[in-house]
Amino acid sequence: MVSLAQALGDADAALSRQDLAAYRGWLKFLKFEAASAAQRKGPASAEAAAGAARLDEWALRISANPGVLGTLTGVQEWAYESPVDDSGQPFKMAIPTDYDPGHPAPLSVYMHGSGGNHLEHATAMAAHPGGFEMSVLGRARDGGFRDLSEADVLQAIAYVEAHWSIDPSRVGLRGGSMGGGGTYRLGSRYPHLWASGRPSCGFASTIPMGNLVTLPIYSTHSADDPVVSILHERGPLERLRELGGQVVFDETNGYGHAVWDYKEGNERGTAWVKDKVRPDSRTVRRIDYTATDGTAVRGWWAEIAEWGPEARNARFVLAAGQANSLFASLTNITRLSLITADSPLDRGLPLSVSVDGAVPIILPAPLPDRVVLARGAKGWEFEAVTQAPAFRLHTPGSASLLYDGEPLLIVYGTAGTDAEKAALRAAADAASSSPNPSWPDASGEAGDEGTPNSQNLYGHLRVKADADVTASDLERCHLVLIGTAEQNSVVGRMAGALPVKLEKGRVTCSDGMGFQGASLAIGLVHYNPLAPGRLVFWVASDDPAAYRAKSVIPLVMSGSGSFSSSALSADLVVVSASTLVASRGFDSRWQWVGGRESSPLVGPALATSDGFSAELASALRRATGSDYALVGVYGTKDAAPVDVGVTRVADIAPLFGNVPVGVMTVPGSELLEMARKATGDSGIRMPGFAPEAIDGVRRYTVAIPVSSLWAFAWTMKTAPREYQLTDLDTRDVIERYLAPR
Repeated sequence: MVSLAQALGDADAALSRQDLAAYRGWLKFLKFEAASAAQRKGPASAEAAAGAARLDEWALRISANPGVLGTLTGVQEWAYESPVDDSGQPFKMAIPTDYDPGHPAPLSVYMHGSGGNHLEHATAMAAHPGGFEMSVLGRARDGGFRDLSEADVLQAIAYVEAHWSIDPSRVGLRGGSMGGGGTYRLGSRYPHLWASGRPSCGFASTIPMGNLVTLPIYSTHSADDPVVSILHERGPLERLRELGGQVVFDETNGYGHAVWDYKEGNERGTAWVKDKVRPDSRTVRRIDYTATDGTAVRGWWAEIAEWGPEARNARFVLAAGQANSLFASLTNITRLSLITADSPLDRGLPLSVSVDGAVPIILPAPLPDRVVLARGAKGWEFEAVTQAPAFRLHTPGSASLLYDGEPLLIVYGTAGTDAEKAALRAAADAASSSPNPSWPDASGEAGDEGTPNSQNLYGHLRVKADADVTASDLERCHLVLIGTAEQNSVVGRMAGALPVKLEKGRVTCSDGMGFQGASLAIGLVHYNPLAPGRLVFWVASDDPAAYRAKSVIPLVMSGSGSFSSSALSADLVVVSASTLVASRGFDSRWQWVGGRESSPLVGPALATSDGFSAELASALRRATGSDYALVGVYGTKDAAPVDVGVTRVADIAPLFGNVPVGVMTVPGSELLEMARKATGDSGIRMPGFAPEAIDGVRRYTVAIPVSSLWAFAWTMKTAPREYQLTDLDTRDVIERYLAPR
């Protein structure tokens, strides 16, 4: 029987060989599995022995035959090496029985549901002819296929495409529940990559539907789903059909959340996707693409080169016309890159571009591979020479930008009181466990291996004490920095060049704006002054409690807090305990976005959780002309949601960005039942409801921010038939209608 030490030695010998680079992820994953089994079950356990034997068998097999990758057949668990932390991250795949490297094969990518992994939700995977299948992990059981979870999907696909012959025009996405949401998310963020989307009980409420127009969708959902409300697809898919999207919505009833048991629908969907092929980019003559953050900026043959002046979504709508003409509508964009080689444009002819209806500008032939449209002092023009700034340009995305799949390092401070030092180290542990910036604790459900579903399943992100950070770390990695300039020496080194200071209970911005208070904590996303091509996410406070797992700053800046589902426009967040004090954003060149000082101060009406919900409901009713509004519960019972007299409407609004508003129409009898259930611990409220005024027969309209549909589904256990997704975003509603009283 091989010992763990011997197996690790054989694996390390293989890892040192440059000719075995393709196996680094697999060997590192097996090392982790073997060491974890010995730690969990004991070094003398059967599990530890099996892990060591598996590791050693593969290490020796790979060392003896560097071409073993080409001999794999059937269903395999495998792993790639993640550039995020150099770990081995697993996936499961089925290699077609008739695989021929000379004939590229299609690839079906499956994303599991919440609580699953790449193995447990893919038990039906079997060897078959025709195409590849793969089941991805997404870093965690509940990673949500965003941030590192999204990066895992893309990097696993890239590994398979690098080592097997895959037809890039026939890569399809599919998944159920969380995986259905992932299908919509990745499908909309990278529309030029996919041939089809096959979601089951998915959710698309926050997805820009224009992004999906070129992606054929076949969806199944049960109307009585109590987990993912069918409204998450009814409204969005109706909008996608209106835009000209290719949508089949196979709606059923009686399956609850288990629509994967809907045999007939699943068979139809499986047959439907088989002949789907991604369009040739040169045939895509119209693009409507909205970018919500800087990680995903490309829609087919155009991509955002520089954001506009606002820290919010950017959108481009392009229509290729006759005679090599292009008509563009650009929103919140300073520079747009056109990839002419991938476009329907003729590079041998002059290019005529009209932006927002203006007189066309002409670029003589021959056209370069890329053309950059830039907004200048006199309007739009073709950029002659691209002058890259000395720093990474700003985009929306907040702390999630650091979790884009590039190398990441958690750095904690080592100075301060014993309580402060303990809090800083504990915060680093929480941050290293998370596939996103939310720093989850160890509560909640866990898999058989004991890892909480919200945490990274196979290993922690890299952590270093401030004194151990090297010049190579600074140059290579995004940094999550934990501690004040006095507590963390890395922060101290760059503090003079950061646009925010925290000193003696006061936060001061570089433009002079400041905030004073007890137990203040800040979260800041900025480029690293010591390595301007990289980003830092700095969390600092004089209060050790601000560093705990699931604390307010990481929750809000990851889009996971009670305020929002997408805080992607908040580059600076200031809180006092659990109370929001302020939030601010930058433009594309890291200058503060102005206007906060002219935004109304919030008044006493928003000083409680119930009051905040009531004012938001009032704003939604006014914006939509609805009779009532259903809203979530914001803040906690023990703390004010906002700092009355300091917080402004402009501080609140960005925390509700990318949260569209829906409107349902229901009879009075159903409305009365909704209002009855929207109480207590339901997580949803209908403020201002007067049951005595309700006519049981009359029909009423009810507005709801889509982020509240989750609580709605759990509470109501039903979904109204009449539901529409409006063009309103909750951020815009707050900016225009939230009363400052």
